[in-house]
Amino acid sequence: MESLGVTASSIDISGLSSGQRVVLMERLWRSLAGDLAAQGPPAWHDAEIESRQGEWAERESVSEEWSVVREELRGEIP
Repeated sequence: MESLGVTASSIDISGLSSGQRVVLMERLWRSLAGDLAAQGPPAWHDAEIESRQGEWAERESVSEEWSVVREELRGEIP
């Protein structure tokens, strides 16, 4: 990656209005979103999705009806 000599700390945005900073953030986000869309999701996303799907499957297998949970919670509230 080529360095342009510009860093986040070298850019003084303190003189910008709130509206100007929002516009700047929107432009930065759009430029990042375009780059990220072209790259696709990072490799670790697949592992994370599989992990969460496994957790969800485990929770579904031990889930209870809402009416049962509600009655249990009512019993815990004085």
